[in-house]
Amino acid sequence: MRVVLAVLLVTLSGCGMLGWMNDGEGLILNPEDDYLDVEERPTLQVPEDLRALEDTDPFPIPPVAEFINPRFFPDKPPLPDAIYANDNRDEVRIQRIGSRRWLVIPESPTTAWPKLKQFLSENGISLAYDNPANGRLNTEWLQIKAENYRDVVRTLLRDAKDGAQLNRGQDRMLIKVEQGLRDLTTEIHVRHENDSLTLPVRDDIDSLEVLNSDVAQVEADFLSEVGAYIAAKVSEQTVSKVAQQIGSTRKAELTRTLDGTPKLLLYLDYERAWATLGQALDNADVEIRALDQATGVLNITIPEEVLVGERDRTFLCRITFSCDNDDVQDVQLQIIAIENKVFEVVVAAESGQGEIDQDIAQQVLVMIREYST
Repeated sequence: MRVVLAVLLVTLSGCGMLGWMNDGEGLILNPEDDYLDVEERPTLQVPEDLRALEDTDPFPIPPVAEFINPRFFPDKPPLPDAIYANDNRDEVRIQRIGSRRWLVIPESPTTAWPKLKQFLSENGISLAYDNPANGRLNTEWLQIKAENYRDVVRTLLRDAKDGAQLNRGQDRMLIKVEQGLRDLTTEIHVRHENDSLTLPVRDDIDSLEVLNSDVAQVEADFLSEVGAYIAAKVSEQTVSKVAQQIGSTRKAELTRTLDGTPKLLLYLDYERAWATLGQALDNADVEIRALDQATGVLNITIPEEVLVGERDRTFLCRITFSCDNDDVQDVQLQIIAIENKVFEVVVAAESGQGEIDQDIAQQVLVMIREYST
C-alpha cells in the first residue's frame, strides 16, 4: 500500500511539474491552443542601403487565411483549413457557362498582368486604355484586311471575320483581369468590338459581363492564344506592383457568424454562383443526390476522405485502418442571395439528423472554395 501511494504521489506531482494536464506552470506546457494568443509583429524595417533587396525573397511565405472568431471556441478551437488539390489545379484553361467564357490562370494577378501585356506587345498590339487598378485594358482599333499577318492577334481576327463573312469596320479587344475564386489564381475576360456592328462602349467600362462579343469566335480564339502563351511559359516570371489592387477584390471568402457558423461568400451573379457550386462538387467527386436551382438547395453525400477534422479518430485507429464511418453523413447545401452579386453558401444537416458539426461544415465549404473555378 505504501509503495502504491508513493507511486501515485510521484505521478501526480510529475503531472503538475509538466503542466500538461492543465496547461499551467510547469516544465513542459501544452501548446495545442497557443495559436489563439498569437499577435502580429511590427513590419520589418529594412535599412535604406538594402531597400533594393526588399522584393527578392526567394522563399516568400504564402498567405494564411484569417481565423474568424477563434475565441468563441475555448474548448474546441476551429481547425485550420484543409488543403485540397486536383490534377487540374496548375493548368491554364478556358471555362465556359453558356455563351460566357473566360481564361483561368494558376497565378496571381500581379504576375499574370505583365504576361498579358507582354503577349500583346510581342504581337505588335498597342493599348489605347490601360488601367491596372481596375484590371482593364483596351487595344487600339485595328484595320484588318484580307492579307497575311505575322502576328497571331491580327491573324485570328482575319480568320474569324472571314468565318462570319464580315469584311468591314475596325476591331478592338476589351480585356478585364480579375482575381480568381481561389487564392493565387487569375481570370481574364475578353470582348470583341467591331465599330460597324455596334456603337463602341466607353473606354473605361469596368464590367464586361453586360457586353457580348460582336464575333464570338474572336473572343474564343484570343483567350486560347493567351492561354497557350502563358502555359508555354514564354515570358519571364515578373511581378507588377501596379496590378496589386486587382488581387485585393475577392470572389470567394470563407467567414463565420458571431455564433461560429461558417459561411462561404461568393461575389458572383447567380448563374455563375450556381454553376460554380455544382462544378466544385463535381471536381471533388461529391455525389449530388438532389438539387433545386429555384430554391438554391442541393442534397449531397460527403465522401469519408473529405472529413478531415473528426476529433474522435485516434492515432491507433488511423494506423490500424479501423476508424469507424459514423461521421460520414448526407448534408444539405443552400445558396442564399444577400445583395446584388453577393451570395452565401451554408451547410446544414438534412431533415431529422440534428445539427451538423461546425468543423465538418467549415471543411465542406473550404473544399467547395478550393475546387471552384
